[in-house]
Amino acid sequence: MANNFYSHPHICQCLTRFLTSPSRNSPLTISAHKSKTKLHFLEQVMSLAEGLLHLGLKPGHVVAISAYNSDWYLEWLLAIAFVGGIAAPLNYRWSFEEARLAMISVRPVMLVLDESCNTWYLELMKNDIPSLRWHVLLDSPSLDFTKKWNVLTPEMLKRHPTKPLPFNYSWAPEGAVIICFTSGTTGKPKGVTLSHGALIIQSLAKIAMVGYSEDDVYLHTAPLCHIGGLSSALAMLMVGGCHVLTPKFDAKSAVEAIEQHAVTSLITVPAIMASLISIVRHKKTWKGGETVKRILNGGGSLSLELIKDTSIFFHKAKLVSAYGMTETCSSLTFMTLYDPMHDTRQPLQTFDEAGSNAIHQPQGICVGKAAPHVELKICADTTGHTGRILTRGPHIMLRYWDQNLTSTLNSGKEVWFDTGDIGSIDDHGNLWLLGRTNGRIKSGGENIYPEEVEAILLEHPGIASVVIVGIPDARLTEMVAACVQLKENWQWSEKPDSNEEFHLSGKNLQQYCIQNNLSRFKIPKVFILWRKPFPLTTTGKIRRDQVQKEVMSQLQSLHSNL
Repeated sequence: MANNFYSHPHICQCLTRFLTSPSRNSPLTISAHKSKTKLHFLEQVMSLAEGLLHLGLKPGHVVAISAYNSDWYLEWLLAIAFVGGIAAPLNYRWSFEEARLAMISVRPVMLVLDESCNTWYLELMKNDIPSLRWHVLLDSPSLDFTKKWNVLTPEMLKRHPTKPLPFNYSWAPEGAVIICFTSGTTGKPKGVTLSHGALIIQSLAKIAMVGYSEDDVYLHTAPLCHIGGLSSALAMLMVGGCHVLTPKFDAKSAVEAIEQHAVTSLITVPAIMASLISIVRHKKTWKGGETVKRILNGGGSLSLELIKDTSIFFHKAKLVSAYGMTETCSSLTFMTLYDPMHDTRQPLQTFDEAGSNAIHQPQGICVGKAAPHVELKICADTTGHTGRILTRGPHIMLRYWDQNLTSTLNSGKEVWFDTGDIGSIDDHGNLWLLGRTNGRIKSGGENIYPEEVEAILLEHPGIASVVIVGIPDARLTEMVAACVQLKENWQWSEKPDSNEEFHLSGKNLQQYCIQNNLSRFKIPKVFILWRKPFPLTTTGKIRRDQVQKEVMSQLQSLHSNL
């Protein structure tokens, strides 16, 4: 690209920091029981970048990657960006068909795989991807696979120049650098095109709001194919902190890594936090409570019980929650849930800096204030202050990959991106989240958002998990149904008036909703005990469409047997 792009941001600008940092000989990555210093990591990125240039990778070329988390994954992301390529991380948990559809959409010229995708090798033999010119494998491929394609290894690609490669970055068209796939709760994932600028400003927001620094030892708990894992990894690269990488999240291994490497920072989603707590609460000694200083939670709100447990087992950690999405390059808002520097010893009383009420309220869930670079507004109808949540700013995606750059996403015009969420902004500037537009239940002419009902039911001491869906009803159009999973030692009673301790019934829970000020038209009419895991997307989101189908099937079966 033309030299005037040098005034534009580039994610590889963090590399010059490694070259000049006084701590350039300290570890930057710890992966698979080996560590690399900042200088060694820099050398690996530069030699891979030169190898990609020599191979023929051009600005704008897409490179698909599917692999476990590792130090080389970070190297590839930066090397691809350095030469002006666009990385397209694929989810190793996808079926091959999902991966094939994603590659057909983004048309990569190179595919990089590791052992996590061994099952794809045979399928690749049967299903050629027309755009692919090169394959890179990080382990020993089958002989047939090697014969069919010119298979490369990182060692074959990397070149060792006699003099350092100058920091002459290249840019892809539009400043694109990553295609990050969404994990929609229905339908196939879409490729979200993100720019260097969006990723850098998101990194700066996380540095400012969470407090990342060069002294951090950051444990990767999220896969690098997801925007949460990607954006936090880039923020840590910008400050020069140390990265601890394990192939994929496992609670026991994560706890061991926290203690072994004196981890100071990590990110979670509610399921990860719950699994970590379940491990550490049974440990006789727990060192991580002394070292962890920062925890960033995303992917859903933490229950008050989990906030309390976190403040006990990670008592020196500032716990921050974030709300965002792939299309906005991760976090839009931040909220401090617990801060040991202002420890009131009452973590259940969670207040924000402006003194607003607790995070769970009838009007939804508070997700905090907008990050400094983010503009938010509510597109409400004439009946009130609740409506669609809109945002604009440099954090917005360029476009979905298979769409043209449209005026609706042109940052030079007065346009706003519709998040697809419903909420409101209070007098303190806090955003309150009600739910998804496409998840809305229409019952008796009233709008009901499943997340609002779920937030209240999740506070019941006997409920471990709950999913709210709408099912067709001749009188109401849709009827609210609740699928509940009970906590250990609790039982479901078939007697509607049962008041026995540790027993729950639909009537009990309806009364609980009334006591917690949930409007009567929002209270579930049907309660179903769910005895198996809820169906999830590859990023852990509930597949409400599948839950709804199973509920309707169960009810139809019940009625047919009457």
